[in-house]
Amino acid sequence: MTSRLARGFFHRDLSVLETEKLLQQKNTPGSFLVRPSRTKADAYVLSVRRANGEITHIRIQRTNEGFDLGEKQECFSTLYDMIDHYRRNVGELREKNNEIIELTTPILAQMPTLEKYYHGAISHPQVMSILNKYEQNGTFLVRDSETTPGDYVICVKTSDNIANIKIRYSNGQWFLDGKGRQEQIDRFKSLDDLIHFYLKHNILVTMNGVAFRLVKPCTSNWFYARDVHQRCEYLSKLIPSQHGQKTGFSLEFELLNQQTESQSLIYHKKHGEKQENSIRNRFKNILPYDETRIILKKYSITDYMNANRVRTYYEGIGREYIATQGPLPATINDFWHMVQQELVKSIVMITREIEGMKNKCARYWPDLHTTKQYGTIKIENINETNYGPPQIWHNTSRAYRALPPSSQQLLKDDDCCYRLRTLRITTEDKRTWDIFHWQYLAWGDHDSPLGSNQRDNAQLDILLEFLERIAQINLIGINMNKSPMIVHCSAGIGRSGATIAIDTILNKIRTNGLDTEIDIPNLVKHIRSQRSGLVQTERQYELIYRMIEYFVEKFQHPTHNLTK
Repeated sequence: MTSRLARGFFHRDLSVLETEKLLQQKNTPGSFLVRPSRTKADAYVLSVRRANGEITHIRIQRTNEGFDLGEKQECFSTLYDMIDHYRRNVGELREKNNEIIELTTPILAQMPTLEKYYHGAISHPQVMSILNKYEQNGTFLVRDSETTPGDYVICVKTSDNIANIKIRYSNGQWFLDGKGRQEQIDRFKSLDDLIHFYLKHNILVTMNGVAFRLVKPCTSNWFYARDVHQRCEYLSKLIPSQHGQKTGFSLEFELLNQQTESQSLIYHKKHGEKQENSIRNRFKNILPYDETRIILKKYSITDYMNANRVRTYYEGIGREYIATQGPLPATINDFWHMVQQELVKSIVMITREIEGMKNKCARYWPDLHTTKQYGTIKIENINETNYGPPQIWHNTSRAYRALPPSSQQLLKDDDCCYRLRTLRITTEDKRTWDIFHWQYLAWGDHDSPLGSNQRDNAQLDILLEFLERIAQINLIGINMNKSPMIVHCSAGIGRSGATIAIDTILNKIRTNGLDTEIDIPNLVKHIRSQRSGLVQTERQYELIYRMIEYFVEKFQHPTHNLTK
């Protein structure tokens, strides 16, 4: 099914000069957009940047039958169908001199709103699928019109069908496509003004005189990566709720928790609940799903590990993670058996061994330049490298307050922000390989690298540098089974879940660019279906957005490269 990304190419307010400027800035052969013709009514222009840098403009005419490129050319019912056809069938779109015109990358138009009722350029079958999941009549969404590019459609669930009411846009004004004299039609300065007006007055009338009530918007959480700053601003606003004012981040996280709580009931945790496995669980209420748990094989002690396989998959690009708790003294040998069984080459540890005078993770590696035996597996610590400045403790931090007065000073792990160890594993059958062990030290339990009331760019910069270094060594690919990345904190759900979500989205943007679609709530729901409770707190949830926002800013305005 055609994605919003492939359908977002229509720009309703561009001149020829603005079009050519956009395409030259993109600097991608085959990049294209479609805009209304300014010289002929009911006509459009397909503008394409060619490999030689020139811009080709092709007129599209609209007739009673649909859209075509002129006489004796194939006719299509919608503009989207036409563009999709010529993108798939390279060689059919040609210049008059028979030179092939290839359509590769759409130049995406600005979204008309960031409010969640807007679902973008989705098809009618997709609308039916979405709204039929809701029982309440009056549930609605807004989508791009398929038959009239530049217009929009309100889709409302009724008792027996889905009603479609067209929204027209002309000369900077928005209005419903209905009967009546021009001066009697309500006109608005924005799409938001129109929707909120009819939500408030609870009624709108279609061309045939049928009245509908707008009761509740069907929310959509997607946005283009390039628009993440605007989405963060939108979610930062305070919104009245039953329990006082809350931010959009808070309300979105609460709704996500409600949805995944019911989702979790279909999965099982019978192996984690077994009495013989209780000593292998750091917390008795944080257990792995049976459906995705890591089963230890050819291991005489146990087949149980408090760990789950977590897969993320975007358009043919994937990475497999293993989300697990920080090893206990009794499970260190189990942990290393899992590492050798899964051929792990990278471990990401988002915790210290001790935080706030509490044990968070047993040390499962030897000291620098030493070797240690863990069951049948031998581990050698070849190298350790510190990164980032010494950490400064603030007297407002949770970890600081937990320390006795005599200990409120720089601790052992405060000499840097993160550390990379190179550990060499030798198995019982003499196989050997090096493992990169990444330990992030500047992110406390139940906390996040955000300031108390605003984004802390200094901390975000260090965390991004950490994730960038991991990405440089652990390339993503289509073979997710090759070597999964272990991610753990203490419980293996909070910081681990946020790290997996951030790493997944950053990889998607690196691969597909800033025009790629992002849907953070659905991603978190997806990974929570594989390990219960991933992304534990509202602040960790907001951190996902803020890290993407910070990455996009640096992506758009690169100032320096990481030190090799």
